[in-house]
Amino acid sequence: MPWPAQPAGPRAPSDTVVIYGGGGATSVESDSVRRAAARVAGAADELRAAAAQCLAASGSIVVPGLLGTSPGVPWLDGGLGGVAPLGPAVRALEAAAHEAARSLVARADLCDLLGWRLLRAAGLYEEAESTAERAVGALITAGAFGTGAALGSLGWAGLVGVGVVGGAEIGGRLVGGTLTSGASGAVAGWAASGATRGVGPFSDEVFAGAGGGVGLAQAGRAEGRSGVAGGAAVLAHVAREAPVLGNDDDGLRVVRLGPGDFASGGLPAWSGHGASSVQEALSRIDDLYPATGGAPAATVAVQKVVGEGGQVSWTVLIPGTQSALPAAHPWDGRTDVELMAGQADGATAAVERALVDSGVGPDEPVTLVGHSLGGIAAVALASRAGFAERYRVGGLVTAGSPTGLLAAPPGVPALHLETPEELVSNTDGRSAAENPRTRDRVTVVRSLRDSTDPGDRTASGDVVQAHSITTHVRTLDLAVGLGDPRVTEVADRIGPRLGGAAAETRYYRFERVSR
Repeated sequence: MPWPAQPAGPRAPSDTVVIYGGGGATSVESDSVRRAAARVAGAADELRAAAAQCLAASGSIVVPGLLGTSPGVPWLDGGLGGVAPLGPAVRALEAAAHEAARSLVARADLCDLLGWRLLRAAGLYEEAESTAERAVGALITAGAFGTGAALGSLGWAGLVGVGVVGGAEIGGRLVGGTLTSGASGAVAGWAASGATRGVGPFSDEVFAGAGGGVGLAQAGRAEGRSGVAGGAAVLAHVAREAPVLGNDDDGLRVVRLGPGDFASGGLPAWSGHGASSVQEALSRIDDLYPATGGAPAATVAVQKVVGEGGQVSWTVLIPGTQSALPAAHPWDGRTDVELMAGQADGATAAVERALVDSGVGPDEPVTLVGHSLGGIAAVALASRAGFAERYRVGGLVTAGSPTGLLAAPPGVPALHLETPEELVSNTDGRSAAENPRTRDRVTVVRSLRDSTDPGDRTASGDVVQAHSITTHVRTLDLAVGLGDPRVTEVADRIGPRLGGAAAETRYYRFERVSR
């Protein structure tokens, strides 16, 4: 599990951003020491260029003097009978220029030495830290694997793991002190915060081991899948078949919503306006959650935008898990594990139904923006051949979504936002550093616990805050502010399709029904 080197103390928020993938990405992107070495090397080159200019300047000074008397050059002759009066001054200038060049070259050599030492130190540190982390990670994975295998061997004990992603969110609320009060609640909250910060860097190993163990113990139900995908397949089977939690429905009811269906009595204020940026589009998902926006459960927004030249584009906003246990709608833990297992699920079917009802044309680009479960559904849809044949995918944006096991279509700009402390993104058994890296696919990860910002530090000990839309929007703001070309290139490809001269938004709610 690659993890950025831990600094001696907290860092500025912008310095906690690490970017993977995109054009021109290197294999060691999280190493600030290597970036410093590159800057030092650049300084050495500039110093040598300055030394060369000094030598060139000295040449232009001494060459005329080598000609002896120069009647045609007043500053050398000037009626003074040759160069004798100016000879010492010329030689002094020449000596000064040569001394400056030597000094610059010497400093360039020192910069080269410093750069080499930085690179050597970085390599040694990475080797030591990588060895230690691999050892710790292997132990954690092995322990989690054994636990998963033991639970899986108990059959219905797999119920405990239903809703891997949703369970992480609900668990964060429970252990974070939301449902406790008084001194005991404060102590529980403090302990949970410390545990969240400590577990975050190794959560991918925990899920990788547990998923692999469950899948191995229930190989038949894993359907030939290994690792997290196999464990998710087992849990999906349990969620569908358990007498208490399961239901045998495969149907889906789509309800188009009006202003009266929202708790506020009106549609979100942005309904008639396209988004001006990727950040704005992502932030709008908050209005699709019952608790933060007053929307009915399992609400998806589909916005049609018409540009100045009449070009039509679409944006689909997909929220995340709203029930850890199987529910009357597909935004639940059952759908989470179905998506992780690569099985048929209700969320992707719901989004396709919404696109059909909205009248999306085959040549009109569709940008899918999802949070948590919504992000998994977005990438799962875009990677399906049937969906790509019917719709033109213009871009993908996910926040707090475990998408490392899913492929994205080539040529489609994809931007993934993660934080280790949220735990949810790592439920696929992969850290952000292990996500697929292509020119079109960029992952931005930010360590909240390493930030000097009080808000980041607080969120680092609370799964819900770390996983929130607000936290991920801030991560993207910081990444864009850095001016990293990998982020700006992908964001600039997605952004223009989100806004336009006119916009119309439809809202849909989805329910499971028995056939």
